[in-house]
Amino acid sequence: MDVNWAPARVRRNFRIDTFSAICGGVYISVLITFMPIVVRRLGGSTIDVAIVIAAPFVGHLLSPISAYLLMGFPQVRVVAGTVTLARATFLAGVLVAATPLMLAMTTVITFIISVANISAYTALMQGIYPDRERASAMANVRIGGAIAGIAAAAVAGTFIDVIPAAWVFAAAALIGLPGAAAFFLVRYDGLAKVAQRRSLVTIARDVWADHKYRRLLLSFTVFGIGNLINVAVYPILLVDHFNASNSFIGAMSAVSSATMIVAYLVWGRMIDRGSSIRLTLLNTVVTLLVPIGYIAAADVWLLIPVAIVGGIVSAGGEITFFTNIVQIAPRDKIGEYATAQSLLMGLRGTAAPFVAAGLLAVADPRVVLLIGVVFMTAGCAIMAGAVRLLAPAAMPSPRVAIESPAD
Repeated sequence: MDVNWAPARVRRNFRIDTFSAICGGVYISVLITFMPIVVRRLGGSTIDVAIVIAAPFVGHLLSPISAYLLMGFPQVRVVAGTVTLARATFLAGVLVAATPLMLAMTTVITFIISVANISAYTALMQGIYPDRERASAMANVRIGGAIAGIAAAAVAGTFIDVIPAAWVFAAAALIGLPGAAAFFLVRYDGLAKVAQRRSLVTIARDVWADHKYRRLLLSFTVFGIGNLINVAVYPILLVDHFNASNSFIGAMSAVSSATMIVAYLVWGRMIDRGSSIRLTLLNTVVTLLVPIGYIAAADVWLLIPVAIVGGIVSAGGEITFFTNIVQIAPRDKIGEYATAQSLLMGLRGTAAPFVAAGLLAVADPRVVLLIGVVFMTAGCAIMAGAVRLLAPAAMPSPRVAIESPAD
């Protein structure tokens, strides 16, 4: 048995991973929920909001360069170091930002640093958790983050109404820092270093040659363009159309986080016992209900069911982002497949919010949502074909007797 999968070590790493997720859940919940809202309320333009929405994807866009530069470094140090630096940068940035654009650019820089570890993180999750327990372990870790996010969103929504938002963002970053630093304590032996640094051109050629994975990436790209166009519209609708208060938006986030707790448990067990690829298709189809809900909602309170659906699909999407690669990619190329997926996510995620901003200049926000739905539907159709090709080969690995890290 792999020494990294020894029960005692898996449990230890699981505890550290969970603590990191709890601290990170507070930080991420406040950042993702309120930064676009705060930027808009401070007078930010649709372009400023688009910059905030695009921020994580700019990091993904640059991830191939980061992955190449960080090859050869121990994966634990790469993951812990980048996250720690990103949160420290965010803390300093929000305290000096004087305009909506400065807040938006602080968010971009933060995500460029944090997403630099995507290749190392994916390979590390494959290394520290056994095949039969990986999705459940990752789901249980994220439950801790979701619980923390519930409290953080509710409290932050209340405080942002009465004190400067920069102080709330800074407090969230301070809470997130210990979790980032704790990840340095994760123990991982074996393939802790990449033996050979391969050029980005070589990596792209090898991944592109896998026509089944290429088709799946195409479906993600088409669907993702529509989905992210819509994501850029949601804050505009919440502020300009629904006039939702920060407290209500915090409550929506808390509802989503609460739903994610249950969803993580269900998704994790289903993935470990079935096909991550098939469940990705199911999750993607259900995601269509979110923009449809925004279009149909006549009152702000009717967005609560949308928040519930959002929690379900967010949980599924976050886990399958990693488990798809682990199931599809050759064992020695997991990091490379993750880099390719991250690059395409970066391309669509960087462009789509600005496409939304352009469309909002000439069309009603709900019309823009309909355009996004068309792209999402087309992506689902392409994905259905890709799943038929990939699912038979994407079944979980044979099980071995080992205790669950959650036990």
